[in-house]
Amino acid sequence: MNLLERVLSVLGCRFVDDVLIDAPYEVCPEMISSLRINEVVHGTTSDATFDDNRDERYVERYKYPREAGIFTVIESPSNFKHEDIMSSIREHQAAYEVKFARKLKAEIDFYEQKYNIVKVH
Repeated sequence: MNLLERVLSVLGCRFVDDVLIDAPYEVCPEMISSLRINEVVHGTTSDATFDDNRDERYVERYKYPREAGIFTVIESPSNFKHEDIMSSIREHQAAYEVKFARKLKAEIDFYEQKYNIVKVH
């Protein structure tokens, strides 16, 4: 998915009010105040390789929200990760390519018939 598709997917979630594109890695006081953020939430399932409180990057990323008392960790309802999506795409790639080729051929045939295009070989 490209950035726009990901943003639209997230905005489609009923729990999401807005999406910040190109957000800074660390949640800083300026961002919280300018965007009037009331709560910063992190799920228990993540594609990241670090381990919550034991990893310096994780602690630094959420330092200010923790200090401000607006940080919440929620239990992720599933173990679904980015790698799961990629695996599914890889598994279905051959079938997709066949389907795409068939549709492309049908589209070419349609335009050839509609506009009386004669194939020159």
